Amino acid sequence: MSITLDTPPRTDIVPLQDAAARLVRDATTESLIERIDAVFAHHPELALLILEPAAWQEHADWPRLVEALGGGRVLRSDFYQQPWDWLRHPPTRPEQTPFESGNGHPRRPAKPSGLVYRRADPRLGRIFSLRLIELDRDLERFVQWMHLPRVAEFWEQAWPASELADFIVQRLADPHTLPLIGEFDGRPFGYFELYWAAEDRLAPYYPWASFDRGLHLLVGEEDVRGARFVDAWLGGLSHYAYLAEPRTRRLVLEPRHDNHRLFRHLERLGLTRLRDFDFPHKRASLVMGQRERFFREML
Repeated sequence: MSITLDTPPRTDIVPLQDAAARLVRDATTESLIERIDAVFAHHPELALLILEPAAWQEHADWPRLVEALGGGRVLRSDFYQQPWDWLRHPPTRPEQTPFESGNGHPRRPAKPSGLVYRRADPRLGRIFSLRLIELDRDLERFVQWMHLPRVAEFWEQAWPASELADFIVQRLADPHTLPLIGEFDGRPFGYFELYWAAEDRLAPYYPWASFDRGLHLLVGEEDVRGARFVDAWLGGLSHYAYLAEPRTRRLVLEPRHDNHRLFRHLERLGLTRLRDFDFPHKRASLVMGQRERFFREML
């Protein structure tokens, strides 16, 4: 599937009953996957999209759709749980993930390298991507971001470049944390961490499940702040976490309890603030999102 926004996919549909619609055949549709994505994005009320085989079976993407979903009845929740070409490495396979002896935790998969996720966001009109952070490539901008007053207020890591370089090296070496750079149209704008909550400092504070994934969030570039950008990058980051490990049922965050701007964004995207608690270094809020709700409502 080629990802391009030069000619946005058409979103023509014929509405049916019960949150369903029929996708109108269009001979100019280059990527059927991209077009279905655009229809669901621009019609959030839709739960089901119907593609009639007689109209679509000659399309090059039809066999992929049939193999993944069984035919032309495309449920929103099922469609977005397929990796398509968004996930840039194979998802974890349960039979290849033994549990460590002694602590009851799964043995975590090896970290991917380079680009891990890429999707053209139909609403924003930009390509959102995630890649592993690289010390030589990203240190200078990472230092700049950490020294921004609004970032330093919550991250409290306005350290010298040498210490931040050590921090990146440690994160890359940590098997329980995936440090990522977020990009729009290939331009870096933020730093994100995905971590396994069971092995994190958060674990003693809530009843974790083995595949819960935690998020740490940092947006460094000023011109990509605001709700429409948050919807794109937080939706994309969550999507990646769920695609990469199909057994991840929940995402968790532990932001500082007074980060009210962030809470407004999180609630809009289906992440619920459950309660406040005290870390040794800060008073935090436990925030949680559910896989089922994400795929049913958020994308």
